[in-house]
Amino acid sequence: MLEARAQRFLFFSPMVTKPTGGVRVIYDYVYRLREMGYEAYVYHSVDKYKYQYADKDVPIFQGDTITEKDHLIIPDVFVCQISDSDIDINQKYSLLIQNPYILRSLSRYSDLSKLLDAVNRATKILCISDDAMEIILRISPSCEGKVMRVTWSLDPMKFVTQESKEPLITYMPRKNITHINLIYECLHANLPAHWSLEPIEGVSQKQLSKILSKSSIFLQFGSFEGLPAPPVEAAISGNYVIGYHGNGGREYWREPNFIDVNVGDISKFSQQVLDLIARIDSNQSDHMELEEGINSLIAKFSSDEEVKYLRLFVNSVSKDTSELRSEERITKLPFKKRYLNYLLNRILTRLIQIKNGY
Repeated sequence: MLEARAQRFLFFSPMVTKPTGGVRVIYDYVYRLREMGYEAYVYHSVDKYKYQYADKDVPIFQGDTITEKDHLIIPDVFVCQISDSDIDINQKYSLLIQNPYILRSLSRYSDLSKLLDAVNRATKILCISDDAMEIILRISPSCEGKVMRVTWSLDPMKFVTQESKEPLITYMPRKNITHINLIYECLHANLPAHWSLEPIEGVSQKQLSKILSKSSIFLQFGSFEGLPAPPVEAAISGNYVIGYHGNGGREYWREPNFIDVNVGDISKFSQQVLDLIARIDSNQSDHMELEEGINSLIAKFSSDEEVKYLRLFVNSVSKDTSELRSEERITKLPFKKRYLNYLLNRILTRLIQIKNGY
């Protein structure tokens, strides 16, 4: 038995090898909660793992035991694994749904009953967008009282630019590579010679900001998104954004900053790009028309908005633990792995990827 202590918030984070928006949000939440005076940590399956792309310094929880008063926040990619994990039956946890379309994306965790069990046992379900909330309520209508909205924030000073724009089209080749290839093929013979296409991949935040500051048009290819950040970053950097809102982005996808294309409509997609280029080249398009939309995005994705939602969440779960007894039982932290097992699994995964041509 341990003496009572302040409630801690432990955010379980995936272990990734590339810059990942979802992991950035998790690190940001821990940073914000600590700014607000709460004891919060990121934790990973393996203690030795370190996310190398974090732009905020937050503490990583070490060890594999906690108390039942501590509150876990488990991300969407692990939701269907909760019922098979060693999480204590009395341990309080909430779900962080940044993309409701990937809850059963791993085939070995595709059992719908496991998804429903995890949702029904959760204290709260944090949803990154209005669309995510709607999807969760479709999956489990009875959890309406648990669903809470959250958001992410960005520092506009990293993206707002006074740089002159170049005849440059940028995109991120992470999703829907077939669509990307088809768009490239359609644009190849029709793109004016002074315009160019440039992929953005594996760059730092500083490098990303620099590229977007020069770019005039950004192409968005994500077809199922929670609340996609790259289109917002591109738009705040003064780009016209053309492509798929991914459902989650629908809540900010407004012209003239954003031009909507139905998923898979390659002909219309490429034509929208060419029409916009013609407007820009003929001076019929003035980037000043984007300012109102940019200011709206800066307000929507401010740190104040992020903190507002996080405060509502911690206040709600703190009430749930206020009546717990003064002494708390030790419980086991779920999803922890031995470092050797982690390395072996990574090697096996990579071999499978190579075999399948990834």
